[in-house]
Amino acid sequence: MNKLYWIVCDDKDTNVFEGRYQGRTRGEALKFLKQTIGRKTLNGLVFTITEIPVPLIREIVAEILAGGDGSQTASVVPLARPEPVASPGRYDAFADAAQAEPRPAEATPPKAKASKPAKKVGNPGHGDDHWNNVKAYWLECRSVKQTAEHFGLSPNSIKTRARRENWKEEA
Repeated sequence: MNKLYWIVCDDKDTNVFEGRYQGRTRGEALKFLKQTIGRKTLNGLVFTITEIPVPLIREIVAEILAGGDGSQTASVVPLARPEPVASPGRYDAFADAAQAEPRPAEATPPKAKASKPAKKVGNPGHGDDHWNNVKAYWLECRSVKQTAEHFGLSPNSIKTRARRENWKEEA
């Protein structure tokens, strides 16, 4: 999707370029600026490439539709409903924890896969019992990919653990 960029470029006190560019990325606008002023680099120049926001474009279109003189306003329906603004709360050491304000609905964390046991408190990761099962399965099949699919783990996690604990020496 093409975006509209406003480009301004100055060399000391003189304006070298000021105008618009429509393209996909800011990088394309930067290349356009270099081609327009005929330079390979922009060293020594002061420039800004700003994406013109959609609400500003809507205001401009509304003014044009109304007649352009600014005395009338056009009835323009917004495309998206504005999101409600959350009320500011106190998040410092002096805030009373008992009087916490209700928060907006938060997304619940995804549930763990059934093949993974609950994590132990003292052991980061999945726990020794889980890794003992992974190791036993790997010793039977000798396939990192198959073991990873069976336990829902990353193949790199299994490789790292096997290297750290020297699983190949125990085979």
